[in-house]
Amino acid sequence: MSLDSPPAQRPIPGFWLVLIANVAIYGALVMADGDLAIGVRTIIQWGGLLAEPYMGEEPWRYLTAGFLHFSLVHIVANMICLLAWGVPLERGLGSTKFLLLFIASILGGSYLSVSMHEAPFVGAGASGGTSGLLGALMAQWMLRRLDVPASFFVINIGLNIAVALFSPSVDWQAHLGGFLTGLALSLLMRPQPERA
Repeated sequence: MSLDSPPAQRPIPGFWLVLIANVAIYGALVMADGDLAIGVRTIIQWGGLLAEPYMGEEPWRYLTAGFLHFSLVHIVANMICLLAWGVPLERGLGSTKFLLLFIASILGGSYLSVSMHEAPFVGAGASGGTSGLLGALMAQWMLRRLDVPASFFVINIGLNIAVALFSPSVDWQAHLGGFLTGLALSLLMRPQPERA
């Protein structure tokens, strides 16, 4: 399993499915809200995360929040991470495992975010899912199934932490929950067989 696996040998339909879903939903949000910056009320209506007392009645928000974004910068940043971390992971593990990791990491990130927020809040974004992909890559590297230098993780995890520290609006709890979910789940996964 390598970050530079030839694209022609390993199709990536899971990546395209997730990318198109996120972009399409953001486009629908823009049309509904009439602005590239999506209002909190719209995010709530479409399934954003809320404080724990409200989540018990609407548990589907743990998943739907992972496909909603507050702004163009928000979705672009997450889709860049999806490209950088998701494509090599899908080529190594296959589309089914990639999608399972992404969805599970959204749920893990959402759960930790909700459980760690005591005050009312509204959360959304694919960062739990994309952080889970980074965690999954790290797990495969720890198992010596991924041929990349340690600096890859130092840089990418470092940037993730720096963004969370210097941007108060970033839901670092969702990042952490997603990362840990992806790492733990990926430890149980085997790479897909090499294709001739």
